[in-house]
Amino acid sequence: MRAVALVICPLIAATAWAAETASLVPPVYLPDGQEFKTWEKPLVFARTYYVSQAHPAASDDNPGTQDRPFRTINRAAQVLRPGERVVAAGVYRQRVSPARGGDGPERMIGYEAAPGAEVILSGSRVVESKWTRSGRGKPGDAAPVWTTTLPEELFARENPFKEVNLTDEQIDRSMDWAIPTKGKAPNTLRRGLVFQDGKRLKQVAAPEELSRAEETYWVEADGRTLHVRPLGGLDPARAKFEVTAQGSIFAPESYGLGYIRVKGFAIERAGNRFPRPQQGALSTMRGHHWIIEDCTVRQCNSIGIDVGDQFDVAGPKLAQGGQHIVRRNAIADCGIGGIEGKSIERTLIEDNVIRRCGWQDVWRIYECGGVKVHCTRSCVLRRNLVTDTTGAPGIWMDYANVNSRCTANVILNVQCDTGGIFMEASQAPNLVDNNVVWATRGNGIYQHDCDELVIAHNLVVGSTDAAVRMQICGGRMVGGRLSTAKRNKIVGNLFADHARPLAISDAENNSDYNVFDASRPFDLAKWQSAHGWDRHSAAVKLKVRLDEKTLTLSYAPEGPLPTCPIVPVVGLDFFGTPRAKAGTLPGPFEVLPTQPVGLWPGRGR
Repeated sequence: MRAVALVICPLIAATAWAAETASLVPPVYLPDGQEFKTWEKPLVFARTYYVSQAHPAASDDNPGTQDRPFRTINRAAQVLRPGERVVAAGVYRQRVSPARGGDGPERMIGYEAAPGAEVILSGSRVVESKWTRSGRGKPGDAAPVWTTTLPEELFARENPFKEVNLTDEQIDRSMDWAIPTKGKAPNTLRRGLVFQDGKRLKQVAAPEELSRAEETYWVEADGRTLHVRPLGGLDPARAKFEVTAQGSIFAPESYGLGYIRVKGFAIERAGNRFPRPQQGALSTMRGHHWIIEDCTVRQCNSIGIDVGDQFDVAGPKLAQGGQHIVRRNAIADCGIGGIEGKSIERTLIEDNVIRRCGWQDVWRIYECGGVKVHCTRSCVLRRNLVTDTTGAPGIWMDYANVNSRCTANVILNVQCDTGGIFMEASQAPNLVDNNVVWATRGNGIYQHDCDELVIAHNLVVGSTDAAVRMQICGGRMVGGRLSTAKRNKIVGNLFADHARPLAISDAENNSDYNVFDASRPFDLAKWQSAHGWDRHSAAVKLKVRLDEKTLTLSYAPEGPLPTCPIVPVVGLDFFGTPRAKAGTLPGPFEVLPTQPVGLWPGRGR
């Protein structure tokens, strides 16, 4: 095995960042040694418009003042100019389509919730049409099936129930890997969602399936005839039923708008399409320099937020590499993914809480994840909490990533073989460090077809396969050449309660200064002899505990942990504590958490 030094990349001059303005707190460095800096500046808006549909004088013919507010947010979206904002309160069942963006970091256009108020942008409409007993249920069913015809006027722009999630033509055009899913659910299901008293029902592929379980619905090919087996066997006239009536909820009509801030909105119930292309309930539409913060995005058929190039859409490409800031958002129950984006540069995705995404369980279309990004360049994904994804990795950085860092995230209960964190097909240096990956059905941290990847100071616990897998997919072309998996480094990690610690497909990699849990069968001496790896690693019994409700963690090793040399760029631990340069501890924490420590105090929402 060829020895590989514990160096990520030489420090180079920061000329590319000369125009940037501010450091993160604490400062974050990229694999090439440059500091990631943000373009953001303090905002002072020259004018504020107001929207309040509950105000007795509200009208879209008003000037948008506090005493004469607009009635809809979309009206404000048509009049806002650079350096102006709208403040809103209430529930709005509409699409908001910004007509223009700002013209710089100090003259952004802002969309904000009023202080202390809730703003909900909902893609659903209340069903008020008549319900009758459906002949689709079995005679004598204790919980009968009901039917209604959805009025055409519910669908002002589009009817998600008339479109399937993913057509065979889409797959044939650009998704040959998804051929095994052709003609199968959930591809063949409709994009529309149905809610009973706020609870999302499950769509079935055939009418006979309605008799097997309540809380289900089936839609006929006309996209308007809806059959429902209600929760609790209720007569639907005694419940509140809602259906999604649009795919996009906050999205410009035009591509490439920049310098827009969306703050504090709740965006919910999008009947959006499966990728490709990507369509988020909140979409930047290939724009640039957006700030999306403190928002809630929930209950979407497909993607919560898209910030990238979208794939397979005619029109101008992603403007200025995106350069977005996506932070402190709460994203939940999105069928494909929470945050997605292609070809993004200098984008910061931080402090988001992403729960229960991927419930469509369509791993084989390869576009799913709590966070799913492609072709990142000098991006930072840090301090995100991703829990309970189904058929999707927690964080997936797919293809041709360059100089990007995935750090200090907490990934919990991921049901996907490719792991809590997945780095794919990237030949330039990238860094995965200081993360906590807990209880993965599959591999904890997974990479295939990558070179120059550093996996450092992570805690990986409870993987049903390898704690770290480095895989090569033979014969694959990446960046114009056959892919390899070489010169990768696994340094200073803690691996506990794993089915097996490491799976490395190529000897031209390096693993050392790690700690393996000796309470699980693992012969470190045999591993060292067979591979030459982990000469300075140790096998120690680890008692690691995590309270999943409070996200407090502790571990008590039954023996001393070895120290390891500091990895360049990883000078701070999970909490931002400086690491001891003379010899830091393996794992994400510089101070051993023998008493419970909170993994999420003050982060996210």
